[in-house]
Amino acid sequence: MKSQTDQLDFDFSRPIDFQRNISSEIIDDCISELFKEDKNSLFKKHLKILMLELYYCWIESEKQFLTVSMSKRGYNSKSRYNPNNISSYLIKVINFLVKNNLINFHAGFYDTRTKKSRLTRIKSSKILINQFERIKLLSTQSVNHRKKEYLLIYNKGRLHEYKDSYETQEIRAILENHNKNISKTLFDIPSLEKKILIRGDNKKISISPFSSVFYKQDIEKLGEGLIGGCWWNKIDLHLFLNIKNKLTINNAKTSYLDLTNYFSNYLSMISNSNISLQLKSFSKILGYDQLCYLIMKGFRSKTSTNFINSVFRERKKFSLQDYTSSEINKAIKNHIIDNQKLQKFLYKGKDIGWNFTVSKIFFKLVSEITGIKIPVFLVRDKIYFPSDRESLIFEKLEKIIFYELNINNVKLRAEKASNFTFEKKNFFGRLVKSNIDFSKRYLDNKKLFGVK
Repeated sequence: MKSQTDQLDFDFSRPIDFQRNISSEIIDDCISELFKEDKNSLFKKHLKILMLELYYCWIESEKQFLTVSMSKRGYNSKSRYNPNNISSYLIKVINFLVKNNLINFHAGFYDTRTKKSRLTRIKSSKILINQFERIKLLSTQSVNHRKKEYLLIYNKGRLHEYKDSYETQEIRAILENHNKNISKTLFDIPSLEKKILIRGDNKKISISPFSSVFYKQDIEKLGEGLIGGCWWNKIDLHLFLNIKNKLTINNAKTSYLDLTNYFSNYLSMISNSNISLQLKSFSKILGYDQLCYLIMKGFRSKTSTNFINSVFRERKKFSLQDYTSSEINKAIKNHIIDNQKLQKFLYKGKDIGWNFTVSKIFFKLVSEITGIKIPVFLVRDKIYFPSDRESLIFEKLEKIIFYELNINNVKLRAEKASNFTFEKKNFFGRLVKSNIDFSKRYLDNKKLFGVK
C-alpha cells in the first residue's frame, strides 16, 4: 500500500512570489495569534511574505505546494523583480515554521538519473490551515506590490536586470494598467466546481483568483514577446477544446476572436506564397485547431519519423486519444505531409513564431484600449472579450491584424464563448430553471470580485 507521501503530487506547485504586497493586513491577526514572541523587523518581514504566500497558495488549492529555495543562491534581494528585498534570510524563517509544525516540508534533491534538480516543496500544516479558515477574504485586489514587475526580460534563461528605457517604461505602464483591470474582473468557468483543471499531460492548473499577466522577452530578441503568467495561459489544446465555450467574463455574455482563422495568412506572409487551409469540416479526426498545432509541430520536428512518433506519444495533448495510430497517421498524411505547399516548412527543427505574433496582436490591443478599461483575455490564440463591446474591440483589431498579417479587407467574426442566461429575473422568472448550473465555487468567486 502506498503511503500518503507517495501519492502527493509534487509537480502541482508554484514558486513563491516575492512581489506580494506585504503591507496587506489580511494575515496580521493570524500572525499575532501564532507568534507571541517579539521578533526583529527582518524576521517579521520575511515571515509576513511567507505567511501571505502560504495563505494565497492554500486559497488556490489545498493540494498545491509552494516551491522555495533552501540555498542562498536562490535569492537576490537587490533584484528589480524583488521589490520587498527578500533575502536568503527566508531560509531561517522556513526552518522556524518547520520546527513549530506550521508547514509540511519536503526537501529538494538532485535526481542523478534524470540529472534534474527539484526544489523544496512546502505546504501549510493543519495547525496553520485552522488559522487560515478564520480569515475572510473580501477582495483579490492589493495582493501585489505597487512596484511589481510585469515585464520579464531573460538572458540565457535567467531574469535580466535590465535598465529602464522609454520602450520598457511604456510596456510596463500598459501591463500595469491591464493588470489593474483584470484584478477587478472575474474570468471563470461558471459550471466548474473544482478549483483545478487537468491538462492532457495530467498536469494540474489552479484557477487562481490572484492572476497577473506578464510579458516575457529575451534580451537577444526584444521584438518577440510572449503573454503568460495566468492560469488561462497554461491551458493545453486538449483542455481548451473542452472549455472554450464555457469561459465567461464578469458573469455576462462573452465572445472570442479566433486568431487561427488567419493562420494560413500568416504562413503565406512568412513564406511569400499562397497557402490555403480549409477552416471547417475537412476531417473526421482533425479539427482546425488540431491541424494548426500539428503543422507547427511538424515545422519544429527534425524528421518525419520524429514528428509522427511524438504525436502518437502526445495524442491526448492534441485531443486525439480516441483514435488509433493508423487513423492519426492517415489524417496527418492527407492534410499535412501531402500538402505540397507545406512541405518546404516541414522538419526544419524551428519555431515559425506564430505564438509571438499572437502575443504581439494581443499586447497591441491591450495598449489600444488602456483608457477604455475593457477586460480582454488571451487564451492560447483566442481573444476573449465582453460580447456587448464587440464593435469597439473589432475596430481596434482590424487595424492591428491588417498591420501584423498584411491582410486587406479584414473580416472579423466573433464566436460565442458563453450564451448563458445571466440576466436578473423577476419573481416569476426565478421559477424558470437556468440553462446552466452555477457551481458553489463560482458563486463564491462572484462575491469575491463583487460581480452581481
